[in-house]
Amino acid sequence: METITNKASLSLIAIPSGGDEELFCRLYSPASTGPAPLIVLFHGFPGKQLNMDWAVRLQEIGYHVLVTSYRGSIGSPGAFRFRHVLEDATAIMEHVASPSFTEQHDVLSDQITIVGHSMGGFAGLHAFAAVPHIKHYIGISPFNFGLIGQLILDYPEHEDALRGVLSRGASFLTATDGDTLLEELKTNHASWNLLALKEELKNRSALLVTSERDETSVKALHHDLLQNAGYFEELVVDSDHNYIENREDAFVAWTKWLEQR
Repeated sequence: METITNKASLSLIAIPSGGDEELFCRLYSPASTGPAPLIVLFHGFPGKQLNMDWAVRLQEIGYHVLVTSYRGSIGSPGAFRFRHVLEDATAIMEHVASPSFTEQHDVLSDQITIVGHSMGGFAGLHAFAAVPHIKHYIGISPFNFGLIGQLILDYPEHEDALRGVLSRGASFLTATDGDTLLEELKTNHASWNLLALKEELKNRSALLVTSERDETSVKALHHDLLQNAGYFEELVVDSDHNYIENREDAFVAWTKWLEQR
């Protein structure tokens, strides 16, 4: 019998958001003779680092890779809000784990992994907790927005600095601004704090990747507290927040962890 090999491909697809809009996503599919595992890549704020080079590498070694967006970012319609990011991440994971998606795209339904960078690590961890049949979570310098909301309430003298950071990011997003995003963080600080997800993550397969030199998701604040409060395995890579330096070392380290699961 002849073995049919599907060619590698790249598709632009629409996926339901957590609201009324559809999200624009890119699906990299590998050359394969049957169903393959899927990695969903969630990007950070506001979308500077999409990790598409990693998507191509993962495709080459046999993974489907979905590069996502959220409402109001990277061409997807709607207003950008942090609450929409969380809603969209969960909606994406529910959709890609559905039989209609896995059958259409030749995905192994029991081999779906979330890889989230920075804000994507924040959103991805909430989605991982909400969709229990997702196999693995890899957080690459996840940024704990809930904890930052709490710290701004405790230390209001830093509010203007955070507003400035959010405002600069909002200029690349749709229908949002720094004040709106800041108020979201303060209002939702308790429910969005990643430290509150401990019980939902018990007995789950999860990895945190960090760097001592991360200037944004500072290790002592965003990584160490989460590591100590949860059930994570850990990798430390010598790099910057966007993993531009030592990018190959980071990729090899977390993909090796995944392949050993």
